[in-house]
Amino acid sequence: MKEDWVKIFASADLLKTKLVEDYLKQHGIESHILERPDSAIPSIGEATLYTPQDKAEQAITLIQNLDFSN
Repeated sequence: MKEDWVKIFASADLLKTKLVEDYLKQHGIESHILERPDSAIPSIGEATLYTPQDKAEQAITLIQNLDFSN
């Protein structure tokens, strides 16, 4: 991971993280997913989304406006 990138989102649901990544991309914010599977059960783990530090505040605001209830 690049030095100036910060963690802005994490979920055990990789699909949810990919949806957030796509949403950010639609708003012109570059991001990268880092997957960390559990060592015992690879299908379990956490997907973490990172973005450049100068875009983090904007990205977090956008993420807070997302509604995953549908």
